[in-house]
Amino acid sequence: MRTLCDIYKFVIVLLGVSDCGFGLGYHKDVGIKQAEHLMQQETSRIIGGQQVPSIMIYPYHAGIVATLTSGWTSICGGTLVSNTRVVTAAHCWWDGQSQARTFTIVLGSLKIFSGGTRLATSDIVVHPSWNTKDIVNDIAVVKISRVQFNNNIQAIPLPAMSDVNNIFAGVTAIATGFGKMSDAQTGFPQTTQLHHVTLKVLTNAVCQRSFSDVAIHGSHLCTDGANRVGTCEGDSGGPLTAVVNNKRTLIGIVSFGLGDSCQAGTPSVYTRVTAFLTWINAQL
Repeated sequence: MRTLCDIYKFVIVLLGVSDCGFGLGYHKDVGIKQAEHLMQQETSRIIGGQQVPSIMIYPYHAGIVATLTSGWTSICGGTLVSNTRVVTAAHCWWDGQSQARTFTIVLGSLKIFSGGTRLATSDIVVHPSWNTKDIVNDIAVVKISRVQFNNNIQAIPLPAMSDVNNIFAGVTAIATGFGKMSDAQTGFPQTTQLHHVTLKVLTNAVCQRSFSDVAIHGSHLCTDGANRVGTCEGDSGGPLTAVVNNKRTLIGIVSFGLGDSCQAGTPSVYTRVTAFLTWINAQL
C-alpha cells in the first residue's frame, strides 16, 4: 500500500511544501536554470517509449518551455486544440510553489529547445477550481497568436459531448512527451526530442487501488504501467489520445503519478478531458 509521502515524491510535480521533507514543486524538480540546461548531458524522455520519427504523426503536440518568476526554466507539454488555443495542465503555470511568468509554445518540432514555430505568451486561463491539495481540476488553456495549419501543425479534436460518459476503459491510448525516459535521468539537454508510448486505459476503481491516500476522482483518467511504461517528469500537461468514433481525439492531460519511481509499473493519472468539455469550449 502506498502512503501519501510516496505519492508526494512524484506529485512534487504538483504540490508545494509537504510534510515529507522534500517540499519541492514541479518546476523545482523539473526546472533547470537557463544557464545550466546547455550543460546537461542526460537524455530525458517519456518512460519506456520510442522516439517519434516525424512530427507529422503528432502535429497537435505542443512543447512548453516555461520561464519562471525565479528566472529558472522548466518544461511541460500541451495540446493544440484550435489555431489559437493550447490545453495543458494547470500545474505547469502554478504548481503550488513556483509561478511561471511566460510560456514559449513550441509547435511543429521534434525538439523542444529548437526549431518549429515558437510563440511566447503569458495569456493563460487556469481552471478556477484548480486544487493542489486534492490534485483535481488540473487544467489550463493557453492563448496564442493565430497559427497557420500545415503538415506539421494541426489541432486535434476534443471528444464529442455524446462521449461525456465514456470512461474509455480498456481503450488503447498514446501519450507523447519530452519528459524523462528513466528515473536516473535528471537533465533536459538541447537535444531533447519527442517520444511516444502506447498505454491501456484503466477503470478508476482499478487505478484507486494504487493510491491509498489520494482519491481518484471522476475527473481523473488512468493508464496502467504494465511493462514499466508511462509518463514522468517533463511530460506534464501533454496529451493522451485515443481513436474515438474513427478519429484521434484528446482524452487526457498528463497530471501525476506515484512518486517513488516512474518505472515501478504503477498507473499514470491524467485530467479527464470529457469532464471539462464545457469549460474548455468556453475558452475557445
